[in-house]
Amino acid sequence: MHQPPTTLPVDGPELRKRRMAAGLEIDDLATAARISRSYLSHLETGSRTRMRPTRYKRLFDALEAAERAQPSPVRGEKDKE
Repeated sequence: MHQPPTTLPVDGPELRKRRMAAGLEIDDLATAARISRSYLSHLETGSRTRMRPTRYKRLFDALEAAERAQPSPVRGEKDKE
């Protein structure tokens, strides 16, 4: 029987990029994912590179929800040609 991994890898710089693109402050995402601000900071800076699956799911579910809530970019006149 296959056992799930005990931890999952996290790409900290990509996580930070996605958080910022979603318009979230670090405190906002940490609160939504029910993790501490310092833990999220350690992930983003690469001090920590792995997470337990339950925390990983909460973090990326919260991030994806914020990304979905972002308005679609408005196309300019130049793009409409």
